[in-house]
Amino acid sequence: MQQYWWLVSIFASFIFAMYIFANQIFKLKGSLVMIYRGIGAAIVLLPFIPLIQGMDNQVFYYLCIVQGFLIAYLDNRLFNAANRFGAELTSMIQPISVLFGFVIWFVLVPQQFWNLCQNPWRLFFITVSIVGIVSSVLMLKKNRMSRKAFFYLLPALLTVTILDLLGKKLMDIGQDNVLGAIFYYSIITSVVAGGINAIAYFKEGNTLSEVLRPRNMLFAGIPVIILILAMYSFKNYSLYLSVNPAYVMAIIYSYPIWILFANNVCSHYFKHRTYAHPSRWVLLTMMVSIIILILNV
Repeated sequence: MQQYWWLVSIFASFIFAMYIFANQIFKLKGSLVMIYRGIGAAIVLLPFIPLIQGMDNQVFYYLCIVQGFLIAYLDNRLFNAANRFGAELTSMIQPISVLFGFVIWFVLVPQQFWNLCQNPWRLFFITVSIVGIVSSVLMLKKNRMSRKAFFYLLPALLTVTILDLLGKKLMDIGQDNVLGAIFYYSIITSVVAGGINAIAYFKEGNTLSEVLRPRNMLFAGIPVIILILAMYSFKNYSLYLSVNPAYVMAIIYSYPIWILFANNVCSHYFKHRTYAHPSRWVLLTMMVSIIILILNV
């Protein structure tokens, strides 16, 4: 099953795109979405605790709590950035974090780097593919990141990188009980991040009635909860299967291609404008295909 990490990553990328696209349709407040993806997801998972074996390593739980705080911080930073610089520009940080993670992982696990150096052409093609994926995703965006926006987003960029690397570490800790690792990662991070976001949500003067409004629950809350839990599952399982988290994130953060495909379908039926040239789609698809082929030969 390990050689199919890329297929699981593609599923995670597709689900992530559905999550983003759903919010694009419903246009809910970011803070409300975080309530659903945090507290809502935790409530759904709670009844299954007696059925899922816990983790023997207590460090796992502590790292999940840290992960939850990092997610809450990242959410807050991204929402503020979206208000200041726009959501499209803000979304550029995720693919950039792949380059950070690619380098940092080899610093943390130098043996993998030296093993790749035994086959220079393999290392070359992997590096070119990673850079190509990130570059082609960035080219799908209309906006260019200003220096001011970059330095404001830099803490979030580093946080995304830490989250991805720590996610891989957590799956390695839970490799003897991967189902339990994925389950308890999801519920702990949801409780911590959701709780912090809930405090911020109510401090803004929002009310519980908005959270429980049937229309919001039915058309946004339930889809968000289902999609975020599915994304957590596929993402963490692909991290468990892969040798380097940067490979997984390079594929997952290619999700804009799914969104662009959906937007183009909408443009055909609803006459909306699209902005990505087909050649950029082809480039992104080629880069993803190359890294999959190189890592599986």
